[in-house]
Amino acid sequence: MPPADTATLPRTHACTYLHLLVVLLPCCGLHAALPQLAEEARLLLQIKSVWGDPPVLASWNVSATAAHCRWPYVRCNKAGHVSGLFLANTKISGPFPGSTIASLSGLRHIDVFNNTIADVFPTLLYRCRSLQYLNLSYNLFNGELPANIGHGLAASLTTLDLSGTIPASLSRLQNLKFLALDNNLFVGCIPAKLGELTSLQAMYLGDNSFDAGELPPSFGKLANLSTLDAQNCNLVGSIPPGIWTLETTRINSIQKQAHRQQLYKNNFSGEIPTSIGWLPSLQLLIVGTNRLNGTLPSELGKHTSALKYVAVYDNELTGVIPEGLCDRSRLQYFIASGNQLNGSIPAGLANCATLKVLVLDSNQLSGQIPQAIIWTVLTIFTASNNLFSGEIPASLVSSMPLVQKLNLSGNQLSGWIA
Repeated sequence: MPPADTATLPRTHACTYLHLLVVLLPCCGLHAALPQLAEEARLLLQIKSVWGDPPVLASWNVSATAAHCRWPYVRCNKAGHVSGLFLANTKISGPFPGSTIASLSGLRHIDVFNNTIADVFPTLLYRCRSLQYLNLSYNLFNGELPANIGHGLAASLTTLDLSGTIPASLSRLQNLKFLALDNNLFVGCIPAKLGELTSLQAMYLGDNSFDAGELPPSFGKLANLSTLDAQNCNLVGSIPPGIWTLETTRINSIQKQAHRQQLYKNNFSGEIPTSIGWLPSLQLLIVGTNRLNGTLPSELGKHTSALKYVAVYDNELTGVIPEGLCDRSRLQYFIASGNQLNGSIPAGLANCATLKVLVLDSNQLSGQIPQAIIWTVLTIFTASNNLFSGEIPASLVSSMPLVQKLNLSGNQLSGWIA
């Protein structure tokens, strides 16, 4: 995926934004004989011409064709054949010279990220069977992705980042490990056949306008998946049981683990299963802004040394805050506002020295604010609109030397904050 802080490029009314990042494993080229070196230099000059001879490529010139491997943005292999074009952020514009680029049969790396190339998806790249890396993202590609993209691209594809419509043929890419479809304009349903991509380790679906529907139960078969991001996707219904227990084996470890679940800003209902509290390497759980009910798993935090982020805000959760959330002294964020949680702030949370953000607003929490707290790195503590009572501890502020935001309004507290 491109960096999260990269600005979205403008697009015309008729264009949809095509965001494509492809990485393929090494494989043999289609042609038995590679072009002569002089022919490769000619092809590079032709590419430059298609893009209107941009100033950034001024060093690509006829007088230096014998030294094209030393041209900026070009990389050659040991035999002197072009193996990579590194043209990200170079302000090039115009159509994508697919036929010319595809003629560089030794090409393994193409990167034109963040330019103003306007074209449809270049199916001529199907000829590039030696490609390892292809990045066409943050340009002005338009139209739909070809329905045969899963047939045309090499079966050894391992990383794919795109937008358009999601062709079911992607399920043919059985070696795919990374699939990023987030932050685009996808509509329709999430294809259930994506559950056949059993090599997937990370899948990003978030921030699309899919038709209202359920997360495909077939995703529960993705046994190697360690990261699932399906935030803000218009999903409804219950979360398939298999999703909660997705496991993978970390390199150099035989321990099974699920790393990240990001399913917030949907319309999921049902309960968070108790089994998620037993995942030994759960790092991040984000299921805010849904309609989840029931209680938080009582074992949450007790059996993982990696849990850092729990966000369950704006649901319909009841019951108490799990005592063991910070048992392994790693928890940094607990955001649980907008629920119906009751009981008091547990001692284990009050003594969580790693906690940076604690947001408990708009629940039914009661009791006193703990007298003994160890929140030396806490920057935000808000617990407004609850049922807390009693005196505000005199040592509260001194126990939070880094606090920047404190809100205890809408309770039954008394005393002074000094």
